[in-house]
This record gives sequence, C-alpha cells and structure tokens, in this order.
Amino acid sequence: MIPFTISMDTLECIKRFIEMSDGEKFLVHSEVFAERLQSGIKKSYEKREPDIVSIIKNIVNSVNVLETNDRHFKILTSSVFIHGNKSQVEFEYYGKKTKRELGDIIFILSIVYKGEKYFEKMTINQVKKSNNVSWTFYTDSSKEQLYLLSKFPTFKGNNALLIPGKEYNLLNFSGCLGTYGLLYPPGEFALISSKLLAILTTTKRSIRLKDLFINTPSYNFQFTYFCCFKNYYRKSLFCYTCCPAFFCLPVYRNSYISYYTHDFSDKYLRGLIGELIYAKDLLFDNSAFQFLQDLMMAIQWKAKKEKNKEMIDFIASYRRNINGGDGGIDGLSEFNYEYGGMGIIYTVVDLGSE
Repeated sequence: MIPFTISMDTLECIKRFIEMSDGEKFLVHSEVFAERLQSGIKKSYEKREPDIVSIIKNIVNSVNVLETNDRHFKILTSSVFIHGNKSQVEFEYYGKKTKRELGDIIFILSIVYKGEKYFEKMTINQVKKSNNVSWTFYTDSSKEQLYLLSKFPTFKGNNALLIPGKEYNLLNFSGCLGTYGLLYPPGEFALISSKLLAILTTTKRSIRLKDLFINTPSYNFQFTYFCCFKNYYRKSLFCYTCCPAFFCLPVYRNSYISYYTHDFSDKYLRGLIGELIYAKDLLFDNSAFQFLQDLMMAIQWKAKKEKNKEMIDFIASYRRNINGGDGGIDGLSEFNYEYGGMGIIYTVVDLGSE
C-alpha cells in the first residue's frame, strides 16, 4: 500500500496532463521548442565559440518566450540568462575541499491546475561541447564536476557569488537531479543522468554517442504510463492507492537519457526529465525544492538591485503558483559581477480550472 491519500483533484490533474500531452498542440509546442534549442546550439557551432558561457547564453536566449494556448490548457516556456555571476559551490572531494560550478542551465517544469501548483520537476545541467561526437572526462576539473552532479555531496555557495552561502544536502532520489547536456553538431543536445555518466566513465577517458546506445537500457516510459493510467483510470480512481502501476505516471518516472534535441524536448515537456521537487499529495524531494526557492530569491534580489525588468518578470512568473513555502535567505551578500553566467529554462503547464 502507498502510505498517503491522493485527492480527486490530483488524479484529475494527472489525467488532464496525460490527455494534453497526447494532443496535437502539445506536439507542436514540443517541436518548436526543440527547433529553438537547435537554433541556439547551431549558432555556437557556426561561430566556433569556445566560450561555454556564450554557448549557454545562445541556448537559453533561443528559447525566449514560447506560448501555446488551447481551450483547456496553456503551455508557457520562458528563459532567462543571469549575467556575470558564477554558480560556483564548495564541497569535499575525496578528503579535499574543492570548488566547481554547480551547473550551466536549470530546466524546470511546473504543472498547474485550478491556479495551484501540483507538480514540479527540475534538473541541474552541465553543458559539454563536442566537435567529433566524443566527450572527455579525464581532467581533475571534469572529474570533480561529475562527482558533484552525480553524488551531490554537502555543498555551499562561495561568498559574493550567486548560490546562497549556506550548506545544502540534496537527496537526488531519481538520480536525475544532476544531468549533462552533451552538445554535438550541427545543433544536437543529448542529455544523460550524471549518475549514469559517472558509471560509464569509471574506466573510460572519454565517451562517444554510440557508447550511450550500447551501454544504456532503452526505456519507453510514454507508452508505459499512457497504458497504465488510461486503463486503471477507467476502472477506478482509487486503484492508485494500491497498484504499482501508479508509479508509471509521468511525474514519477524518469528517462536517464535523451539522444538528440527532439528526444529531449519531448521527454522534458512530458515530465520525464529531472527530480520531482514538489508534489501536492505525493512524496517529493523537499531539499531540492527549498534550494531552488533560495536560488530564485537570490536572483530576485539581484534583479531588483539592477532594476532588471526581464529577470523580475521571470521570477514573478515562477512564483505565481508557488506552494510548499517560499524559502528565503538572510543576510544576502554582494554579488560578483566579473565572471560566468547561469541560465534557467522554465515551462509551466496550466491545465485550467474547469
């Protein structure tokens, strides 16, 4: 037995989300989102940009604002690039203190019903570019970065940088809270769980795209959860409290890998990418949720200080349907404006209220 009660509204929210994600307008939104990501990545290869910050900026800015409306739902994908701040954190790596970037892009998906957030997923993504469809992981810096995003040891932000300067212990239940975005020409984005990547690179100095096909199982969660949900929902709304098929639902399932941009876009928008960091009636990773609230508040503080309307509007959009506590930071220090940058790509699926 699952030790919690699921409300009728939660079941209706899940039902609507699955029906929406099987519709034509959702598929068009997914297609356009993928094409925009491809455009940003392609620009980086055409300009031969070696600077990872410029690449991230191209990817994030290519999304901009993408909106799809229907009588029964709305999908809004937006993005923001936070200029001039390192997302560097300090943690212990096999007995020594080290500092690495937490990540380059945070992907967030929120599912809203009746004006209230019911589910939210997030992944912290590190971007790695390749010209020959091969990525190396043998340097000390790359090993430490992968250690951080696969194991999530206790970490804290450095003073005067973007990540709040307090300790965090993120649970990473799914193994997909940390991911890598493996870029390859002309404009492709492969995503892999950092935990899985750490295993694949244990005895390898580099990995190739074909290694991901050979060494990883092939999952097809879409068909699994469509069949399970539709069949059981027709039988009984209460079957989810006692049936393992409940955990085939999209927000409770994860795809550890996407091989190309359109594959990633489809899985991200279907709720198959990242850690479940909020759920109205179900278990979720509250540690990651609180971290995100702190980060959003830090960005809000920066945006107000700079009078940056784009960032202020972006944070307001995210916080509009927030549940479960706002987080918060006391004694925010000055930011460092000299280096780096982080991107956030946020999609909210509003399933209406009727």
